[in-house]
Amino acid sequence: KIFKASFNRPNLYYEVRTKTKDVIIDIVKFVKKNKSKSGIIYCLSRKKVEELTKILNVNDISAVPYHAGLDAKTRSLNQDLFLKEDCDIVVATIAFGMGIDKPDVRFVIHHDIPKSLESYYQETGRAGRDGGEGHCLAFYSYKDIEKLENFLSKKTVSERELGTALLNEMVSYAETSISRRKFILHYFGESFNVENDFKKMDDNLRFPKNKIDASKELFVLLCIIEKTNQKMKAKDLVNVITGEQNSIRNDYDLQKLPSFDEDSNNNKSFWYSLISQASISGFIKKNIENYGVIKLNVKGIQYLKKQFPFSIFLDKK
Repeated sequence: KIFKASFNRPNLYYEVRTKTKDVIIDIVKFVKKNKSKSGIIYCLSRKKVEELTKILNVNDISAVPYHAGLDAKTRSLNQDLFLKEDCDIVVATIAFGMGIDKPDVRFVIHHDIPKSLESYYQETGRAGRDGGEGHCLAFYSYKDIEKLENFLSKKTVSERELGTALLNEMVSYAETSISRRKFILHYFGESFNVENDFKKMDDNLRFPKNKIDASKELFVLLCIIEKTNQKMKAKDLVNVITGEQNSIRNDYDLQKLPSFDEDSNNNKSFWYSLISQASISGFIKKNIENYGVIKLNVKGIQYLKKQFPFSIFLDKK
C-alpha cells in the first residue's frame, strides 16, 4: 500500500522579515515573546551558531549549539538536552535535524536564507509535528544571497547553474507577495487554493499587498518565450525585455511585438515577479533540472490566442 500525503502543513505559519544589522536583537525579542517554548534557530556558519548561542544565554534563554565542528559526545549531549527539554533552544547549522522527531517544536527561525526551497521545507517541517502551532520565521537580505552565489562560483559549471536555479527560487519565495504556502506547494508540484482557513497562516495573506493589472505585460512575456523557441531562463528573458540584450531582440525580431517598448519601462523586479506569478498561475513552467529554462504551458498557449484579465501582486522591494 502507498500512502500519499499532501506537502501542505496547515498548522505552520510562514513569515519572512527583512534582515537588518539588528537581526540578533530581533531574534532575542522573538524568543523572549515565546518564553519556554521549544525552537530551532538555523545559521549558515558554525561561527554564527556559537555567537548567537552565547547572546541567547546572556539574555537568560537556555540554548545549546549544534554543528559539525563539535565533537560527537558534545553534539549528542546537546541533542539530548533539547529532546529531554532541559533547554529550550538549539542553535544549529544544517548538520542538525535529520532524525530529530521532537513533536512540540513551536518555532523554526532561519537567521540565514537556505540554499534551496527543499532545504527550507525540510527544516521548517520540524515545527509543529504534533499538529500544534508552528511559526516559521526567515530573515532575508540580498547580501546573504550574494554570499551563497560566491560559494557557488567555486563549483563546476553544471553544479553552479543548478545551484543558481535553486537559489533563485529561494529569492522568489522571500520576495513574493502571494501566499507563501501556495508558492511552496506549487514548487513541489501541488496546486493549492487559498481558502479562508489559511488567511491567517502566512504574513502575505494576513497583510495583503496591492494588486495591479498585468494582462498586457503577460502577453508580451509569453510572446517573447514563444518567439525565442522556449530556450531562455528568467534572467535572459528579463534582460531582453528591459533592453539589456539587444542582440537577442534583433536576432528574433522582437521589436515588432505590440507595445514592446512601452512595456519595457517596468523594472527588472517587476518582470521577475510576473514570471514567478505566471508560473504559479499555470501559464508557464520552469524546468529546474534544465537550469531554470522556461517553457509555455497549455494555458499560456491559449492566452496568446485569446487574452483575459490577469492581475499580480507587487512584490516587496
